[in-house]
Amino acid sequence: MPQNLETKMAVLESETSQMRDLFGKLDESIDKMAQVSGEIQQMLAVHETQIAVQAQDTEDLFHLVEKRRIENDENLRELHSRITSGNKEMSQDLQDTSRRIMEAIKSLKECIDSRDTSIRAEQEDLNKRINELEKKSYFLMGAAALAGFFTGSFDWISEIFS
Repeated sequence: MPQNLETKMAVLESETSQMRDLFGKLDESIDKMAQVSGEIQQMLAVHETQIAVQAQDTEDLFHLVEKRRIENDENLRELHSRITSGNKEMSQDLQDTSRRIMEAIKSLKECIDSRDTSIRAEQEDLNKRINELEKKSYFLMGAAALAGFFTGSFDWISEIFS
């Protein structure tokens, strides 16, 4: 039995030696796993930081976009207001200009009408003067014709002039 015991002891020593190697390898694996776990934690921390930065950037961009949208809305309101007031001013100016043009046309019409009345009065006056001159010239021609007739009818008058 001593051999049996020695064999068992040798087998146990061999198995213990193998177990020691196995435990050594397990320790190395555990160390490597711990190292990998630490690196993974570092990577996760870096990624979380990057995600937090990106989330902050996204939030900042959202706020900036919202701010620009509000500014754009205000600018559009102001532009609409300017266009509306410009249209009102232009409409008022157009109405004023139209009113002034109509007043000028009315004034010109009145001036033309008064000038036309004045010209007609002058024409009537000239027509009267022409008629009077024609009457005088007809009267004088008639008188000259009578004088010529009487002069030719009476010989004693022709003797006076001869």
